[in-house]
Amino acid sequence: MKRYCVLTIMAFILSFPLFVSAHGDATHVLGTVTETAQDHIVVQTRQGKSVTLVINADTIFQRDGMTTKDARPEVGNRMVAEAEEDGDSLVAKTIRFSSSKSQ
Repeated sequence: MKRYCVLTIMAFILSFPLFVSAHGDATHVLGTVTETAQDHIVVQTRQGKSVTLVINADTIFQRDGMTTKDARPEVGNRMVAEAEEDGDSLVAKTIRFSSSKSQ
């Protein structure tokens, strides 16, 4: 029984890097949109850091869970982005955001 437990623990330890690396190399940016333009979006994170995300033709936008090419986040929207480093900039691959609530 002791041998079985040791083998199980060893198998888990050796497979752990597979679980960690399965998420990919994307950088995640979570925050509030402070500026928008045709080619970039600026996001302020909870830590108070401003992050500029470059937008290109391959960037996918998801508003309220629906994929769209027409809609873009507006200033004040909360958003989550997956981005890849390209030199000195972050290129957004996916941007998920919610519409502003009517008041």
